[in-house]
Amino acid sequence: MREYLNIILPLLAAGCVIGGGITLYFTYPLMAMKPAETGPVPDAGLPVTALRSGKGALYFVDTGEGVLLIDTGTNADKVRDSMAATGIDPADVKWVLLTHTDYDHVAALPLFENAEICMGEAELGLVRAGKKKLPGGISPDAVRPLKDGEALLFGGVRVKCVAAPGHTAGSTVYLLNDRFLFTGDALRYNNGRMSVHPYTKDKALAKASIEKIKGLADGVVLLTSHYGVHPGS
Repeated sequence: MREYLNIILPLLAAGCVIGGGITLYFTYPLMAMKPAETGPVPDAGLPVTALRSGKGALYFVDTGEGVLLIDTGTNADKVRDSMAATGIDPADVKWVLLTHTDYDHVAALPLFENAEICMGEAELGLVRAGKKKLPGGISPDAVRPLKDGEALLFGGVRVKCVAAPGHTAGSTVYLLNDRFLFTGDALRYNNGRMSVHPYTKDKALAKASIEKIKGLADGVVLLTSHYGVHPGS
């Protein structure tokens, strides 16, 4: 019996250590996430309202001709309730820009039945290939693909689409009015420094995208999904 315990106890201890390490690996990055709180984004120079959804945030932009939404959050019921408390009607959302299709960015998409859905063409390709999914049975045929560098006009707001692969192969960031950059999960922002977002698929590609984003970031307000709102360096 003692010999058995001498074998099994170290194995159990090792299993606990390994299991604890794995848990810490996946939960520690979540602890470091501090998304924007629900409410108007102060001093933005653009009518932007943040809405916190779990460990992330989605952003509503009043274009003067309808609401433009960047990403949709992780829980449709909670997003609906938070919108009601904030005074935003889902029917007023005319356009949805998706930075990518991870669940915490698309879960509430079915709330916005009147909206045109847009995403980077590479990300849409992943959906068409069955590698990514849209909720609520939304067909990829209902989505408008956006090219890298494409310029759009939504109401009175100019939008430039910038491919930023790495976190996912088709991640896209959006530069509004040349001054407000919505980054999705293309980067992690901490203590004034951009770095690779945790849970990123291709870190080398993400680093290249971050360098690309840095070229846009001088004097630009960064509106991240998980790390709040920051003035550009």
